[in-house]
Amino acid sequence: MKVRKVADRAYDHIVGLGHDCRLAYNLRRTFGFERAFPFDWWVTPLPSLVAFLRDPSIERLYDTARLEPVMIDGAIFAIRNADYDIELHHEFPRDRKSAVVADWREHIGQARVRSDYLLSRLLALPEGSRTLFVRSTKKSEGRALGQRFAPLVGEVQSVLGGLFPRAEVDLLLIDAPVWIDAPGVKSLWVGDTSKIDWRGVPERWTERLLGAGVAWTGTPSAGAPPPDPEVDHGFRAAVDG
Repeated sequence: MKVRKVADRAYDHIVGLGHDCRLAYNLRRTFGFERAFPFDWWVTPLPSLVAFLRDPSIERLYDTARLEPVMIDGAIFAIRNADYDIELHHEFPRDRKSAVVADWREHIGQARVRSDYLLSRLLALPEGSRTLFVRSTKKSEGRALGQRFAPLVGEVQSVLGGLFPRAEVDLLLIDAPVWIDAPGVKSLWVGDTSKIDWRGVPERWTERLLGAGVAWTGTPSAGAPPPDPEVDHGFRAAVDG
């Protein structure tokens, strides 16, 4: 399948903005970088992304009064921040049945430190760098947002411009429900709707991203393990090193 070119230059940083961990996995797998950012392993609806970028408060994100368990079949599936409406899927330990542990509140401190580290990394992207922010949209979210989608994308772009005024910033939308014609906004159709595996169909992502001309200026990590939301090598390597 011929893929429409969306980029004509390489980027110093490629940063995922959700919706979920499928995007993070396939960006890192395709380009070979290990560096993690805060949205990699969260489930972040588009309005929640705007809210957090406008007020990126780790204290608010992990405020115990704002956290609640998401229950499925009597087990804790994730921890949700009710203010931001962000689900923290991989910030807390899980038991042998893959449910979040019952004493998850005892692990808030560690999760907060990790998220604060990744947020600080994001906000410290250097001046003058070329950065591609990537946002993936699930079909169900596109239907739910309807006519709100385009204005919310505009808000994301506006907030990113304010956060990084001296950087060259582009926003790439994956599987957007509507075509948005605006400077600095690019669109790419991947069409990965696989429900068999949380990673989706990695080969499809690689074909579409590389075929569209998206490139990273860095050097792929030789022998790096595949990205894993439960053992985030980008965070571990940076902290341990």
